[in-house]
Amino acid sequence: MNPLAKFLRFMGIYGLRRTVYKSAGRSRRLARWLGPSPSPTRDIGTIGCGQFAFATVGCIVSKQLGNRFADCFDPDLRARDSFANFYRIACPSSHAMELIERTDIELIYIISNHASHSDYALAALAAGKRVYIEKPVAVTEQQAIDLFQAIRKDPSRAFAGYNRPHSAAIRWIRERSADLEGPLTLTCTVLGHVLGPDHWYRIPAEGTRICGNVGHWIDLAIHVFAWDSMPAWVDVTIAYSNPATRDDDVAIMITTPRRDLVTIVITSRGEPFEGINETIVYQRADLIAKIDDFRTMHWWIGESRGRKRYYPKDVGHVRAIMQPFAGGARDWSEVEISTMLMLRITEMVRGGVTSRRFAIRSGDDLADVSSSVREVG
Repeated sequence: MNPLAKFLRFMGIYGLRRTVYKSAGRSRRLARWLGPSPSPTRDIGTIGCGQFAFATVGCIVSKQLGNRFADCFDPDLRARDSFANFYRIACPSSHAMELIERTDIELIYIISNHASHSDYALAALAAGKRVYIEKPVAVTEQQAIDLFQAIRKDPSRAFAGYNRPHSAAIRWIRERSADLEGPLTLTCTVLGHVLGPDHWYRIPAEGTRICGNVGHWIDLAIHVFAWDSMPAWVDVTIAYSNPATRDDDVAIMITTPRRDLVTIVITSRGEPFEGINETIVYQRADLIAKIDDFRTMHWWIGESRGRKRYYPKDVGHVRAIMQPFAGGARDWSEVEISTMLMLRITEMVRGGVTSRRFAIRSGDDLADVSSSVREVG
């Protein structure tokens, strides 16, 4: 790819600041003086110093709050040290518990490999920290059970990195759907990155692309369902295009007893120049909304119609990442249900199963977290 062409294209999508951070995160060679100056308050730590931590979380936090990063850790020393250099962290931690046990750190962003999210979160919660857990919050049922039982003791200290419900487009649709009745249709078509056989997402313990990618749109579906109330059950049907890589080029359909219909298609036939590209269409009663990559949205309400433009692209990252500070945190029960449904669908994909029905129950009175989404029929 032509680096200059990509830089200019990304400027038109994300603006100059985010594009500079993205470039710095990829090369890690830009001079230290390009990084943000330290804030007088330094009370944030990050576990995981990869591209998303560097270019998205780091950029947003430092712009909204100032550079409050006091420490960072990553087992990849190059990633850790380049993050520390850019964000002016003099002595980054040599292991995660060293960071977690620091008394001056109040909030920890957990942006490590997927299989480690829940373990780091549990350790941080036990140490009295607030935690922002990037998606997925767990990749096994036992991880989810342990994590959710710990969070239920004080849900105000946990925040999830599922960002699409925080986007301006989804919030606009929610406001216009408040008085509507009847079933809804939600279609999500996602053009994802090409992942080679050696990509770390392919490691079985990391939860496949269902946890790594598709979980975003499963979570969005649960969020949209919750605008009214959670359905009693969902039927899940999956079509696989390639039995050798069942988590790629796959279509997932979800229906409910209310006659709701959700379809999620993720495909990666070629590498998208601008990164992941998605089209989302929502219809309920006389409301139709078509989101084009969270850059534009066309809408129709009866005879009225309009177009909204989002610049920079607003996929919800700012409001999601700022949940610990600006309010607007998700109802954690939604995260529990979407995580458990994601794990059930992951099991289906691993086994090549094409259809299942899952009962859905919600509420803090559930002693067994795993029963929130369980197979029936």
